[in-house]
Amino acid sequence: MFPKKSETDLNKNVFLHNLDEAREARRREKQMQQAAIIIQKTVRGYLVRKKYRDYRKNELNQLFIGFTDPNPQKHPSLQLASTMFTHLQHFLLYYNRMKVKSNSIDLQQLLLGFINYSSTSLITEDIKYSHLAGFFNRDLNAQWMKLNQDLMIVILKVLETTELTTNDDIKIIIGSLNYLYLITDCQSWKALQKNMNELLLKTMLALNRSYLIHLGQHNLLKILKIVMIRCMHRRLETSIIHNVATLVFKLLLNSEFNRTHLILFSQTILIIPTFITMCHENSHQLFQMTCQKDLFNRLICIYSIKETFVNLSENIDIIELCYMLGNIVALASIDQNQLEAMKQPFIHCLFNILDVSRQRQTTNNQNSKQTKTTSFWHPIIGHIRGKTTGITVSNQEIVQRVIMQYKFLWSKSFVNMLFESIPTTSSASQSASGPKKETNIIRAKFEKLFHSKTSTDKLTTDELTQSICRITTLYQKLVQILTELRLQILCALSLQDSLISSLWQFLNNIGPTCGLKELLKIYEMNKEHYHPIFDLLQLFSNLCSYLATVLDEEEMYKEQKYLSLESWSQFTLFLNQFVYRLIRIEYERTTTSTSPKLRLENNQLYKTLHQLLILLHERNSRKSFTPDSHWLIREVKSSSSFMSDLERDDSCALYLLEQIPHILTFKDRVKILQMFIEHDKEKECNEVSSLRHHMKNYYEIHRTNLFGDAFQALQNAPSTIWKNTIRISFINQQGLAEAGIDQNGIFKEFVQEVTRQAFDPAFNLFKVTENRTLYPSPMSDRTENYLYLFNFNGKMLGKAVYEQIVLDIELAPFFLRHLISRKNLNYSCFDDLMFLDRDLYNNLNFVKHYDGDVSSLALTYSIDEDVLGEMVTYDIIPCGRHINVTNDDKIVYIHRMSVYRTYTRIKSQIKTFTEGFKTLMKPEWINMFSVPELQQLISGESSDIDLEDLKSNIVYQGGYHRTHPVIKWLWQTLEQDFSREERALFLRFVTSSSRAPLLGFRSLNPPFTIRYLESSEHEEEGDSLGRIFRNMVTINRTSSERLPSSSTCFNLLKLPNYKTRRILMDKLRYAIKANAGFELS
Repeated sequence: MFPKKSETDLNKNVFLHNLDEAREARRREKQMQQAAIIIQKTVRGYLVRKKYRDYRKNELNQLFIGFTDPNPQKHPSLQLASTMFTHLQHFLLYYNRMKVKSNSIDLQQLLLGFINYSSTSLITEDIKYSHLAGFFNRDLNAQWMKLNQDLMIVILKVLETTELTTNDDIKIIIGSLNYLYLITDCQSWKALQKNMNELLLKTMLALNRSYLIHLGQHNLLKILKIVMIRCMHRRLETSIIHNVATLVFKLLLNSEFNRTHLILFSQTILIIPTFITMCHENSHQLFQMTCQKDLFNRLICIYSIKETFVNLSENIDIIELCYMLGNIVALASIDQNQLEAMKQPFIHCLFNILDVSRQRQTTNNQNSKQTKTTSFWHPIIGHIRGKTTGITVSNQEIVQRVIMQYKFLWSKSFVNMLFESIPTTSSASQSASGPKKETNIIRAKFEKLFHSKTSTDKLTTDELTQSICRITTLYQKLVQILTELRLQILCALSLQDSLISSLWQFLNNIGPTCGLKELLKIYEMNKEHYHPIFDLLQLFSNLCSYLATVLDEEEMYKEQKYLSLESWSQFTLFLNQFVYRLIRIEYERTTTSTSPKLRLENNQLYKTLHQLLILLHERNSRKSFTPDSHWLIREVKSSSSFMSDLERDDSCALYLLEQIPHILTFKDRVKILQMFIEHDKEKECNEVSSLRHHMKNYYEIHRTNLFGDAFQALQNAPSTIWKNTIRISFINQQGLAEAGIDQNGIFKEFVQEVTRQAFDPAFNLFKVTENRTLYPSPMSDRTENYLYLFNFNGKMLGKAVYEQIVLDIELAPFFLRHLISRKNLNYSCFDDLMFLDRDLYNNLNFVKHYDGDVSSLALTYSIDEDVLGEMVTYDIIPCGRHINVTNDDKIVYIHRMSVYRTYTRIKSQIKTFTEGFKTLMKPEWINMFSVPELQQLISGESSDIDLEDLKSNIVYQGGYHRTHPVIKWLWQTLEQDFSREERALFLRFVTSSSRAPLLGFRSLNPPFTIRYLESSEHEEEGDSLGRIFRNMVTINRTSSERLPSSSTCFNLLKLPNYKTRRILMDKLRYAIKANAGFELS
């Protein structure tokens, strides 16, 4: 179909194909030749460069590596500067190229040798070998200047990037700083000293100035800050501080305190912890010269302008502000005459730093809430939320030095200086006693106000009042921001002559009840609730809070140090009324959209006063210093109306009950608690009614293994089981169920017996103090499953309070306190140590009243304890074994030690016990009561039984009545023949509880009943008319054989008609001491 190709055509195609292949082969060969040339060129270039680098490396090593020896005497001899100049240029080229590729150890060694050589050549005495020779060579001068500038940039990069991880890094840092110090200090150039003249000196100083400007333009101050912080982490600051300070203060002096340099100095150097103190302690000449040229004044003039400081500190973190404040204070303390002249600007400066710090804290808290970041703890400003870019120094010694800087602010000299600065009015300055000088400055200033009553208008407008309030505002801000130094500040201020008493008189002078009406009027007038008088009130409250924490009973009640008991009582009356009115005011406001509760939680005035009020009420509950009904509020005395408010969930009533429950009587609060519990029971019953057939609430408990069976049965039971009715059947020693139906009486006995065993010190979970109160044993962690046992015991105690079962158990106050969820209550457990560890109490009391130098006692924030025969050291604060106790912080030491002994070492036991207790008892219920009141909830009235109350609330059955002879004998026996312990046993025999009910016998349900018991073994049940009549008319029918019996479920005493009072007494005494459970007959 298609014609075949001819042979000629086929030969033609083959020929063309062969031509193409030959052409392609020639092309590939040409490419290979070109590639070979490039490869050969590259290899030759690499080999040549490598050979050159190796040559330069060997050359430079021969020149500089010998200068790495730490002993200068072993350094090689210097070569002529003219021959070395080229080598220096070669080094810079070689180092910059090799630094980009790798930072090897060999390169570091070469750099160290080069730096040491350069420094050595600067201080040599022969100009021929000096690095300075290039400056005097006209041909090399320009190149020499360029070389030095490039070299300084390299040194700055080295300082910025070296992390101080090895010893070579440390040597390089020290050598680099030494070089920068020498190259900018012509006084150290020995080769020029012999021929130094005025012209040459001016020239060299100008050269130094140009170098400093060049360094400053390349971030010298920022890099020096980085170096100092890294060295502080390695505790190397003392070895470099001289050179760093020299460079810093030379730059300031040569710039003639240029504003730009001062701001940069503030943003970099002043945020180095304790920098100013280190310079001052080392008597640094340039630092002293800088101070003489008014460094402090120049800085304060910048800082005292709020807008300027806000802009300056825009990128400074709160931690850096903390260190800046320390350095500024240290600078102020160096020359107090200069400070005296700059007093007011310095106060403005302090306010600006503190305000910005407060703003940083608020911003961090808000950001952390949005991003849910964690917080960390700083030893000066406490917990910091969110991320910070600030400097964190782990060196505890540095932190203590920062604290030492701050102490000047609350020193006696500075506080007096502040009060001296207060202006005195012409009328107030005139004294009838003549020009006699007042030695007590603080009292002198306050006396100007004491001569007349202080009206509301005067509080707002009077210059003297405003000045005093401004000082108190300053210290209030310090207390709020330097949270970890709070106790130190308050301790120091409390020791100031007459400060506390003067503040108290000032408050008293405002008006009746510390100016309650006047202060409330100011509060209502100010929408932001800020007025300087409130800062004064808060500072005084903080001082009182400190005193209430640290004063022991001897100092507060007998010596009445600082304030009399009458003053304490008056102030608590004011606090109680003021806090109550603040809550009412906020809940009555309708103009704001924010909830009253949230406004109060964010109100610093309210928080401070409320915390002190609760603290003083707690102190008063231990040992009273106020009259009866002192804490009650007249407006809420009508408990019925308040109860109705609670029943309809009135928010104000609920908040009052949560915050200041003591404004109601104890009995009213018990009734409220019972109401809450009843509502909770109803709620639980409604929720589980549909699941009741799946729930087990009946348990058999062997008397021979009471606690073990109870723990096994109930430990893992849900809260629903615990809150509902639990039925118990006891199994006796013979393995038989005891007679009796549990209608709560058997359960009461079960709870009492289980708790009696659980809290028995022999069980090793609890220990007894000297005053016979119980607390978790520190050695209980040796017991298997001890945390589960504590959790179970907490539930049992919670169940007892939940069911109003009183127990014969008395817990230590410092243990009970943790069941009450009151946050931030600065309560001191020092007095509790008297019965817990008398030796430690006596030792701490000795330290507290020691007049000498406490540091000579060599105490640290740690404690040694014997653990199974081995002494173990525990820190009571972080790194406490390395921190010495001084006179300034001995109160803090005593407080920390008390907390450790009463809480820290048994923290896990307290935590799990509290969790179990709160399974049944909600925190808001328990918070209504003080520690003694909570103990009363647990164990009832500790006093003897009120027989008159019992008589008036008795129900008689079966023929007995008030005038029946047996009843008269019964009361006579209880009153005259029985001891207090026997009366308690009698009450326990009938009601299963040895303590009277909290609200008296009227609240006992069922009521206490005495029933006539017939002699017949087959007695009738109930109170038939025939039986009652028969018992009433057969007076002479008596029974001398039977013992009294009881039904604790019904609080029922079955009392036979005995022949004589003697028989009644013997039978009753035998019955109540038999302890035969429900099988007594």
